[in-house]
Amino acid sequence: MMTEKQETRNLKKILSDVVFMAIETQKMNGSFPAGHNGPYFDPETPVRNTAHFLFLLSKEYQKTKDISLKTAAYNAIDYLLSNSARPYNFTFHCRLKTKKDKCNGLIGQAWVIEALLIASEVFDRSDCYELAEKVFLMHPFDPKIGIWRRVEIDGTAFSPDGTFNHQLWFAAVGSMLHKTPIIKDNVLVFLDKVGFNVQLYPNGTIFHLSNMGSFIDQAKYGARPAIREIVKILRKERYWTTLYEKSVGYHAFNLYAFAMLHNTFPDLPFWQEKKFKQILNAPQDHDFLLTLESSVFGYYYNLSGIEIAYAYETFGLNNTKVVEWLNRQFEHSSEDKYNLFSRNAADKETAQARTYEMARIKGDYKISI
Repeated sequence: MMTEKQETRNLKKILSDVVFMAIETQKMNGSFPAGHNGPYFDPETPVRNTAHFLFLLSKEYQKTKDISLKTAAYNAIDYLLSNSARPYNFTFHCRLKTKKDKCNGLIGQAWVIEALLIASEVFDRSDCYELAEKVFLMHPFDPKIGIWRRVEIDGTAFSPDGTFNHQLWFAAVGSMLHKTPIIKDNVLVFLDKVGFNVQLYPNGTIFHLSNMGSFIDQAKYGARPAIREIVKILRKERYWTTLYEKSVGYHAFNLYAFAMLHNTFPDLPFWQEKKFKQILNAPQDHDFLLTLESSVFGYYYNLSGIEIAYAYETFGLNNTKVVEWLNRQFEHSSEDKYNLFSRNAADKETAQARTYEMARIKGDYKISI
């Protein structure tokens, strides 16, 4: 039952309101305000949030043909194609944290590639597709292990990204590069060797440090990656316990990427297998729901309610479940109808930019705000 402070709004109207408010924050160079990667507090350049808003601007323009949205989108594209975003003409400069890579692993690049591909489709911008393809292909792929290496902004190829959700999202974005068969082939190799073999907790939650090759496989990239894998093995029991809350907080983010992959590969047998059913049903587990309440990586950073709603819509669960998860998100994160994801958020700028994740949802559901 709604209180006097609540109102019901359609999802599409919420998106429209957010995008027009966002335009007011766009800077002269086309960028949007930077955040600090949520609870990690790693200062970021404007690249990530500009990419997120470019995605949203593109999808909203596709529906409305409002010229102000196109203008803002083109300004955002100009920024992402500029030397400020790619100072050495290699990968995008996403992170400013000392002692961490500036590319923000695979995930920093995936978010920009994703936005450029949507913009290329909506605005018929071949330059956006070509840059997205170019940056993706800069990342060496290891067919034996089935994973990609990180590439720094100066073109230096680092060891493979050791975070499962980064590899999964890079694969999901790669599946959008439909004009480039070699990328599609590599994505299928990743899924076969890594994505389909992900480690699960008993309730179906994806383990955050799921294996990606043995320490022997990693040793060819140097001592550090090999040692990291050995430590994972030695401390697996401890990590299994200590990383459960983080794993729950990232589960929806992984589900969202699987839904993206389903759009490209709807006939993969994996979608019908028991293991994926476990992954898909994990959010219905009572312990999962309780843990998600306390995880700083859930509703307040990864927007878990939005991500699960998109995945459930994509995989054909009933609309009641979709609306249930959308309402959970707004119940946890909205301060009012203008600040939808700012309550309890460690990084309000990034949380607002991640509104773009709603743009993939097809239905116009009624939400309580």
